[in-house]
Amino acid sequence: RLKLASHLLPPTMAAATAAATPLGGSGTLRWQRRQGVGRSSSRERMVSVYLALLCLATLGRGAQSWATNGHERIARIAQDLLKGKHRDQLRSMMHGDLVDLADWEQKMTLKYPETAALHFHRQEPEWTCAGLRDAAPDLQHLGDKSGHIKCDGHLAEEGSLYCAMAYFFEHFAHDALLNEFPKPKEPIGTPDRLKALAKLTSVEQSPSHYLRWLVTLIGDLHQPLRLLQDADHGRNIKVLYRGNEYSLFAFWEDFLPKQLRPLSADKFLDEQYKARSPAWWDRLPTELFREWSQELSGIACGQILGVIQEQGGGSGPFRVDEELARKWKELSYELTVLGGQRLAWVLKEILEHRRHKVAHKEGRGRFHPKRSWKKSLAINVGIAACVVPLLLLALRWHEGVGGLVLRRLMREHLKM
Repeated sequence: RLKLASHLLPPTMAAATAAATPLGGSGTLRWQRRQGVGRSSSRERMVSVYLALLCLATLGRGAQSWATNGHERIARIAQDLLKGKHRDQLRSMMHGDLVDLADWEQKMTLKYPETAALHFHRQEPEWTCAGLRDAAPDLQHLGDKSGHIKCDGHLAEEGSLYCAMAYFFEHFAHDALLNEFPKPKEPIGTPDRLKALAKLTSVEQSPSHYLRWLVTLIGDLHQPLRLLQDADHGRNIKVLYRGNEYSLFAFWEDFLPKQLRPLSADKFLDEQYKARSPAWWDRLPTELFREWSQELSGIACGQILGVIQEQGGGSGPFRVDEELARKWKELSYELTVLGGQRLAWVLKEILEHRRHKVAHKEGRGRFHPKRSWKKSLAINVGIAACVVPLLLLALRWHEGVGGLVLRRLMREHLKM
């Protein structure tokens, strides 16, 4: 059993185990004579169990997917963008760091398999990339023919990726703050509940857990194949790279995240975030989830499945050459960076909503950081233009009739 277990360990660990475990020598032979050859001792059984546990731990580390590699990278970018008190506040809200919770999807899917559906977009009927198969024009876009999606059970199922993001975010939103944003042109239709969460305990449906879900789903959104159910999100498409065969889904979920180049310097990512974030300032996060879904679905078709179609993917595995692999690695890198920056922005918005909730509960007002001072000034000037002349007219009238006369009339009226 010891020899078998040592073959399952990494070479360095196996060598150390062999050196530390005396399977031969005169001392061992004398021990065997006293105990009887082939009889297991408690020590031997304990060592066997220990080695088996080490094997399982090693195998577990090698079975990582997007849930730990892609999510960890996105979480690390977002965490680096959240400075000082923001990072501390989120750690308190989530009961953990972003990076430490990068395996949330794996843990919850293993415990509650029905929650796996939350990590993918679904609609009825399903949409497909134009030209990849015969389909009506309305089915060649995410959502409806204009690309809009809403949680109506048709353009997006209530337990799918977009609706789950809206559901978890709105648990942290403050109505007074939401009213400051422009109304979405198309209603969101956020579901009142998610059936996939029915078996979760009350503790697992707490705000800290809901925030973990939202963080994970924003990361999922930036793996484009999760938005396209055509060919089972790419699982039914085989690709061949350097002699190894993968499904297209596994290539993007498992292989590419492990091949990405190191992240750029923090200063560059900070400057890039500052340049990108103003485009998100005056938009509802749930509306942005919709736009980001449209953007990522276009990438799934145009830069992933569309490439396979253009290069004549036939019945056999599609061969990924070095040039295409380089492009896909760079695309995956950019999407993880973008996902991390968007995640940081959404988390900052949640902190702002939290501050507004606290201020409202204490009866205090709080300035809306996105409110236009020009618009507020125009409203105040308009109010003053009406109130000030009326007030002046009332004072002139009071002066004309005489304040004492008016006071006497009021006393006489009260006596009556």
